[in-house]
Amino acid sequence: MSFLVRFEKETQLVGYPKAHLWVEADGADDMDLFVLIQKLDRFGTPLQAFTVPNQSALVHDVTDHGASILRYKGSDGRLRVSARHLDGARTSDEVPAHSFDRVEKLSPGEVAEIEIDLLPIGLAFHPEEQLRFIVSSRNLLGTMMPGIAEYAGAGSGRHVVHTGGEHASYLQLPVMGS
Repeated sequence: MSFLVRFEKETQLVGYPKAHLWVEADGADDMDLFVLIQKLDRFGTPLQAFTVPNQSALVHDVTDHGASILRYKGSDGRLRVSARHLDGARTSDEVPAHSFDRVEKLSPGEVAEIEIDLLPIGLAFHPEEQLRFIVSSRNLLGTMMPGIAEYAGAGSGRHVVHTGGEHASYLQLPVMGS
């Protein structure tokens, strides 16, 4: 699932984004969630940047089939929902800190509140450029290097993200000057 925002004015994002989601696993007691923020041009094309100076044909080929460490595709985060418990002493409004000291499986019909921290960002958006926020059950960035098997997530069934009313999910962005 994805959400899209088109910027009307110059906007800079600097810092730690956070996904605050209300989720439910229909037919499972756990799930892995992956979130990704992408910068898109005004036509909706994802903008990416190489993280290495050598941008040869080989580097292009390698990064098309993995090697996500060599190409910046956006800020990402991930969480196994059963590990959602936050450490109250270390968590701030900007950065959730998970305790990883317990496993909290989901009950049938339970809607769980989770927070997923994303890698820090520094992005400038010009008018008409877009931000896409994606929530997925798999890692959309691919593997760190070609030939490494893709991670197989936990859980099955249907993943539900609630978006309104008392279960309003949101993406918190570090907007400069606000």
